[in-house]
Formats: sequence, structure tokens, C-alpha cells
Amino acid sequence: MKLTHRMRYPHPVLSESSSDYVDCGFQCSFVQNMTADSELKITSDLHVTCDDLVELISSQKANIGYFIICRRSYYNKLQETALGLSEKYFEAGQLYGTVLIRPVLWTVKDIANFSSRSFDREFGALVDIPKGSIIGLGPEFRFSVDKKKYKPFESIFELAKDDGIAPGAVEVDPDQDRITILAASDTYKSIADMRNVRAGRDILLNAVYMPAIMDVLARLQTNDRSLEAKRWYRIFKAKCDDLGIDPADQTLSPLNVAQRLLREPLPRAFAVVGTL
Repeated sequence: MKLTHRMRYPHPVLSESSSDYVDCGFQCSFVQNMTADSELKITSDLHVTCDDLVELISSQKANIGYFIICRRSYYNKLQETALGLSEKYFEAGQLYGTVLIRPVLWTVKDIANFSSRSFDREFGALVDIPKGSIIGLGPEFRFSVDKKKYKPFESIFELAKDDGIAPGAVEVDPDQDRITILAASDTYKSIADMRNVRAGRDILLNAVYMPAIMDVLARLQTNDRSLEAKRWYRIFKAKCDDLGIDPADQTLSPLNVAQRLLREPLPRAFAVVGTL
């Protein structure tokens, strides 16, 4: 079923684009993650601010849920869920590219003489709603399923020796298949040793990887399109897309973007120091 806000119904439908209900709302949010078993976990948070519609759900006369649609793979499923927070799992192999989520409320029984103080007056005092009718329509949500974005961030980096670099310093070369961090032999060894220790990795995120990401972002913001051909770019761009970030946006701070991409790494460094 293709649902749009241009559709019209003979009964009131709660949606952001209609005035069928007065002073009521259908608030929806979704978070998606890939599990270790390669399943797509979708966490929904759905709220209806209309007591009469909530009563229909509570009395099992109506259900709440969402359509999950992937036109590229011809996947179209109506997923029943619950008010508030709810987690559902989907086989990720059936989804690829753009995925649409459309929250809905629908009747599961014929409802005669339904009334609500929130109706617009044009519907009168009582309405009959057949079983299987849409009675609430939430906003459309979009996200992309690209397995690249679920790869570990460190998979796009490589550490390499370059004795032309000053001791204790690093340089970044993004023109390779991986973003290459160059360091002199002694510095290289120290970084490599720290990567093998959990506490060391948390420190390196702040001291090495965050500056490296900032360096890459600064170059992307100069409209250097050559980097888009590098193998690391697809993973980097997918992770940016997941956060709604355009890495080439010159109005964004490379520091702020790097911190978001690394999930705010500074508190992890603080935690390491606190254990010493």
C-alpha cells in the first residue's frame, strides 16, 4: 500500500497534514542499528495524544505500528508494535538502499458510532469506521541500509612508517585506499603498541584519529572530489549519512563533526585517566 497525505477518507484520520482532529498529535521517532547477528533492529517510540484513539488501541479495536518499505528489494511489511518504546528485528538481507517507514493506526474491528470531542465538526458527532481502515498516519521516515556504514571506523585507517615525519608527530594521507596515518619508526611503534590495549585505543581516538578525521574533513570541505573515488570514502560517507551530516558542508566545524563521528571520545579518555 502506498500511503500519502493526499489520500482522503470518509472518517477522521489523525495526521500532521489534516485538521480532522483538533489539538491531537501522532508523535513518532525511530532508531535503527545492525546487530551482531546481521539483523536490523528498529526501535520505535510512538505516542498518540488523543484519549479516544488510545482507548481504541487499549480495547484491541485498533492497532498501532508502521509500514517498512524497501522498493529496491520489493519488501513491504506492516509491523504491529505498541505505544511507547518497542524493538523489532528484521532480516537485513531483505533490505538494501533507501528504506521508508510510515507509522499508522488502523482498525481491527468494525467500529460503530465512534465519537470524540476532538473531531472536526464536519464529521458530526458519530462516525462508523470499517475494519481495516486507516485512522492515524504519521510522518514518513527514511534511512539507508548500507552494510558499509556498520563497519568499524578503524577499518578505513592504516598506520604506516615514514621516517621523514618528525618524531612524535603524525601526518595524514587520504589519497590511498585507506586513510593512512604516517609516523616515524619510534612513533609508529608506540601507536601500534597502544592500539593493542583497550585503554590505549581510547587515548588514540582523541590524540590521533580525531585529528586525522578533522584533516580529512578539511580537505572534503574544499570540494576535493578526488577523494570520493577512494575505497574508504563510501564507509566514511555512510557513517556521515547515518548522522545526517554532509562532510563537504563548509559551514560545519570539522572538530564538531569528528567528535560526533567518534561518538564523543573525550569522556573515554577521562575514564582511562581515572583508572590510573
